[in-house]
Amino acid sequence: MAIPLFRNKNRILFVGLFIAVLAVAVAAVISFLGAEMGAVIIAGLLGTAVVLYSLVNYVFGFYAALTLGFFIFYLGRLAGQAFPSGYVVDILVWASFLGMLINKTIRRESLYASTGHLITYAYLVYTIFIIAQVFNPNMASVEGWFFVLRKFIQFVIIYFIALNVFSDMRKVIFFITYWVVLAVVAGVYGCYQEWFGFFDFELDWVWSVPGRAGLYFLDNGLFRKFSILSDPAAYGIVMATSAVVLFVLMSMARNRKLKLLYLVINIFVVLGVAYSGTRTAYFVIAAGIALYILMTLTNRNTLIFACFFFLGFAFILYGPIYGNNTINRIRSTFEFSDDASLKVRDENRKFIQPYIYRNPLGGGLATSGIAGLEYNPGHQLAGFPPDSGFVKTAVETGWVGFFLQCLLYFIILQAGVHAFYSARNRFLKMTLLAAVACIFAFVIAQYGQDAIGQVPGCFLFYSFLALVARAKHLDK
Repeated sequence: MAIPLFRNKNRILFVGLFIAVLAVAVAAVISFLGAEMGAVIIAGLLGTAVVLYSLVNYVFGFYAALTLGFFIFYLGRLAGQAFPSGYVVDILVWASFLGMLINKTIRRESLYASTGHLITYAYLVYTIFIIAQVFNPNMASVEGWFFVLRKFIQFVIIYFIALNVFSDMRKVIFFITYWVVLAVVAGVYGCYQEWFGFFDFELDWVWSVPGRAGLYFLDNGLFRKFSILSDPAAYGIVMATSAVVLFVLMSMARNRKLKLLYLVINIFVVLGVAYSGTRTAYFVIAAGIALYILMTLTNRNTLIFACFFFLGFAFILYGPIYGNNTINRIRSTFEFSDDASLKVRDENRKFIQPYIYRNPLGGGLATSGIAGLEYNPGHQLAGFPPDSGFVKTAVETGWVGFFLQCLLYFIILQAGVHAFYSARNRFLKMTLLAAVACIFAFVIAQYGQDAIGQVPGCFLFYSFLALVARAKHLDK
């Protein structure tokens, strides 16, 4: 069957002429302005076209932002200069959201028709709390508050867009498939970096900032791999949560060929986790799979999978393999008493606990870590390394904010578990199980990293929240 665009010969001629004119224009720009300036102008024109089309088709904008979230950091390293990666993804997310509002207005549909869920209300309450932090007397920089608020609002927007994108199960399956493809690309590229080494432009990027190489360099003389993502920690968390999803899909699938496909592609994803050198990511896989096993303990496939998983896990920890640096790194994750970095983090937590008790609303947004040095340089928390999403929440928003965040995660997980056991559609049940295990893995990762909020992982986390919220409407 012919593609509608090419049924008419005049359309074929028009498309051919357009491509020819575009090629001539590109050649002219490069010849007159040089390759570098020409590339900037062309990228700007293409970016403008993508943003404008996102206003027309918000689903396209959603996937364009997701795709760019994976590749924008790689493009920045390839360009060899400072690249406004965060702003580019932000623009696409906001354009998609505006396009969704326009679409709803034209169709005279209510924006709130598909958003009425306890998760939505919980996030609205937490958003109000974040906004109210502007009145925190311990915070000196409104600019820092706005920086954090802007990022948080963007995550909520991703959630709202996904609520509208997931109108039926086909859209959900497409999203998971699309994510898996991108995750496999990232996993394979990370394996390439491990097996064949970094390209020169990647090494130049690593050494371009003082102190960055020290964070990426392991004691055994090897570099932690970051693939196409921003850094090894973000790469490890994205690969780990993706591996949890693939493990669940592999175990629940009935088709043997599909099981084999999931197994093969998950090998590259799990290797990506291993090569990232991110200890939190190793633990995250175990936590996500443990929840999956608990939720489906009476399932025969689960019992078989659990046996193989625990045997493999035991072999990695106690098998007669002593010269492999990657396996030694994984083993050190579960040797809690010998982990020097864990001891340092525990000492930092104990040191800052009195401050948390004295300040129920915290020190204010963007007052700790590097952001604190930039926005609140004279603050008591400025430069303090939170090392954890939970600790960061506790020191910046106090024990009140920490309680609200924990309550929010409890509501999300409770809703996910309830949706899974209530679902009748088999495919929905399978995707909900993968979503809940993945969300739980993200929450556990918050203990060791600021995991929820990194690009592109935020697209997976908040889209799965939307899946849980839409479960009742999708169960047909």
